[in-house]
Amino acid sequence: MAIAAVKRMEVLLPRTELEGFVSYLQELGIAQLDPLPYEELELASSPLELTEYERWLGRINHVIQNLPETEPKKGLEKLLAPKPKYSASLRKVLLDYGYQKVVEDYEALEAKRAQLWQNIKQIEKEEEFLKPLLALDAPLRHLTGFDRCQLKMAEVKREDLENIKEQLTEQPAAVSVISAEKNLAYILVIYHQSLKEEIEAIFSGFKFTYISLESYFSRLKGDEKVSDLLAQLEQQKSRAREEINELEKQMTSFAVHRSPLMAVYDVLLNEKQKLAAASLAGLTEKTAWLAGWVPASEADYLAERVSRFSQDIYLNLREPKPEERDDIPVILDNPEVIKPFEVVTTLYGLPRPGGIDPTIYLAPFFFVFVGLCLSEGGYGLVMALLSLFYLKKAQPKGGTRLFMTLLFYLGLSNMIFGTLFGGWFGFPIKPLVLIDPIKNPIPYLILSLALGFIQVMLSTFLSLVKEFRRGNKVTAIAVKGGWLLLLPSLLFYFLLKQPPLLGILTLVGAAGIVFFSSPSRNIFARFFNGLYALYGITNYFSDTLSYSRLLALGLATGVIAMVVNSLAQIAWGFPFIGWLVAILIFAGGHLFNLAIGLLGAFVHSMRLQFVEFFGRFYEAGGKPFQPVKLVNKYIEFIK
Repeated sequence: MAIAAVKRMEVLLPRTELEGFVSYLQELGIAQLDPLPYEELELASSPLELTEYERWLGRINHVIQNLPETEPKKGLEKLLAPKPKYSASLRKVLLDYGYQKVVEDYEALEAKRAQLWQNIKQIEKEEEFLKPLLALDAPLRHLTGFDRCQLKMAEVKREDLENIKEQLTEQPAAVSVISAEKNLAYILVIYHQSLKEEIEAIFSGFKFTYISLESYFSRLKGDEKVSDLLAQLEQQKSRAREEINELEKQMTSFAVHRSPLMAVYDVLLNEKQKLAAASLAGLTEKTAWLAGWVPASEADYLAERVSRFSQDIYLNLREPKPEERDDIPVILDNPEVIKPFEVVTTLYGLPRPGGIDPTIYLAPFFFVFVGLCLSEGGYGLVMALLSLFYLKKAQPKGGTRLFMTLLFYLGLSNMIFGTLFGGWFGFPIKPLVLIDPIKNPIPYLILSLALGFIQVMLSTFLSLVKEFRRGNKVTAIAVKGGWLLLLPSLLFYFLLKQPPLLGILTLVGAAGIVFFSSPSRNIFARFFNGLYALYGITNYFSDTLSYSRLLALGLATGVIAMVVNSLAQIAWGFPFIGWLVAILIFAGGHLFNLAIGLLGAFVHSMRLQFVEFFGRFYEAGGKPFQPVKLVNKYIEFIK
């Protein structure tokens, strides 16, 4: 229901025990370490080398991602599979696993495969180069070794072919078209050495590319033609593919190492985290100093565990000093049933130390608002069952568990409000419908605005509490209290046919706002600034009206659900396959409506909290509590 109290932790210990103690803190998972002001303290930090760990983590992760699972899981089974569990005591044993050789051997096979693929790409380029010359039905050795003649092959534009032939035949030169494609032509030109300049002058007037086969002449063993070279290349490509297949079989055999590598990865990840945490220490020649934070509720437990670890460690736990206020990490402390709603709070940002945790106040409103926005019992049942199934099967931790639990709550909300105000899969439950927003939306609108007014008043009350905590008692009582007196009195003044008492209370609240909103000592400035502050009543009206979106979204979801049912009913009358079309429309339509409806309900309900509710009292910007603990990506460490 509030922000948990924390204590400042200061630890002085022998330098030789630093890494062991940090590892111990990792296992406890209850203490946060902060960097020390080394310059002020004239201490040397401990720049421990993390690069090697990062390098190996990257290499191991690459191998894991490329290895197949020994027992492959697909689809839902893979999604719901919980992480393998390893005892934390096995961390050192796992480090002795020969992961370096496994990774290096796999990388060697991978490198060979990559080189073979590169060779295949090069062969394919050669094939692409030679295929247009396939019609050159002559041994390639006959195309070289002339003393007085020049032989040139060139690639020219198809549109220039006739013009080039015409100009070349005017010279004592022989021109032969080897092949022609849609846009290009390949020609062979033979001419006397003495005509080199004339021939080159002719070609310079056109866009062309000379084709050289010199690189192939050294490979010739006899009367090979272009077709023979292509056959040789195909053989080389086939052999390369066979080698690749064999290499991939060898690489697949490494699948037995996947699970051990996953465990090793998380062990190394924690070793890296340990060294990173140890690097925050201030060091002298023989001692190390650590500082950080621990929840006040865990302080005694930490002291007891530290004494067990070593008698040579000095631990000081104290209350934070005023100058440390901005450095205090924030821990939200809410009842277990409220904790899932911390997801909404943290999306906006954690409260500042000493501020107000809004979670317990927003929880009932958010629960109700999502139900009013979606108001579909069938959709709620689907949400509740799916989220509960995931929680039971996957056993998620941390933020994922909180979010899925929140979805379960929101499913229950929709089951309740769908039954009372809406329907189940577009079919209204007549006996239980208290308000039908489609036939008579006014009561639904009134309910939405009433809930909005209550939450706006709650936000004003919390702003009073905030000002009171800061010592601004006059502002809290006269101004914030003035709004709490003015607005409800004004509302009920008109609803209850203007009783005099409520009119007096309205005037008292207005007077508090007018005369105490401004700190000015000038009576006229104070009065007119107060009148301007009273104009802020329009903000209260506009904020309350924002809650009408609950009606709009509730209507949209219900109408779309009914339209889906109508379309399915029409499709049912189609001959032969009408029943199948109807089922597809019903299932697909409701699934789509659930997706967009839930998204809209979540986003708009969240917006009402962030803008209309948080705006008057909430100050975000707190730093999250980040304890040194065992982290995991692939496995879960258990004690």
